[in-house]
Amino acid sequence: MPRLAPGQAKVLAVAIVVALVVGYFMGVWSLLGEWLSALWYLLAVETPVPNWLLGVFAICALIVAGLLGAALRPTRRIERPHQIHAQDNFFNIKWRWSYDEAGSVRQLTPYCRQCDHPLVLKNVGAGRPIDRYECRCEHCGTLACELDCSIEEFERRVLLRIDQAG
Repeated sequence: MPRLAPGQAKVLAVAIVVALVVGYFMGVWSLLGEWLSALWYLLAVETPVPNWLLGVFAICALIVAGLLGAALRPTRRIERPHQIHAQDNFFNIKWRWSYDEAGSVRQLTPYCRQCDHPLVLKNVGAGRPIDRYECRCEHCGTLACELDCSIEEFERRVLLRIDQAG
């Protein structure tokens, strides 16, 4: 159990004391006393069957009722929309993606056409006025393409090709 900070412990103690005092003035304690008195009377009254046995039966009945209630409770099945997975080749790259429920392209990922491993984009034009990127497979070393535009622009071109092909 986590330890409370000194300030938190004081606040908790004050809250408990306030709850006890409010409970006293609202009559909760006398009502609780009446319930306990009635329970004690039921436990102490003489019956043809021993009271301890009735208590065991009551506990068993509660357990069975709980199990039946849990078993009969309807389960909600949330059906997730099935994603449609697709692939095609654009710019010497195998592209894989899926569509969400709205029909938008999600998880657009480039793969090597030679060995089917994910491709990595590397900036090879650092220090030049325009960034240049290589799309290379780290597994087999194949250079899939070189980009003369930003990654965002390249992705936009691929999405345009997907729209045209679809």
